[in-house]
Amino acid sequence: MTSFFMAGSEMVRWEIVTLSATGPFKLSVLHPKGTIVEYFTTASAALRREQEIEALFLVSVTAEPSTTWVS
Repeated sequence: MTSFFMAGSEMVRWEIVTLSATGPFKLSVLHPKGTIVEYFTTASAALRREQEIEALFLVSVTAEPSTTWVS
């Protein structure tokens, strides 16, 4: 299963693949700054994790940058 979402102007691709007939399942999230790879015993667990990661990306895009002053 392969899909993508937009995080602001950046496209983030994700993919879940079965490594053998009964698992494990590999989740790969490819974004402009690198790749996240995690392994799961079920496809549903991998999909739940993808949803968590997607939510984090979307929050990070909408969050206002903070200004830190050092004196």
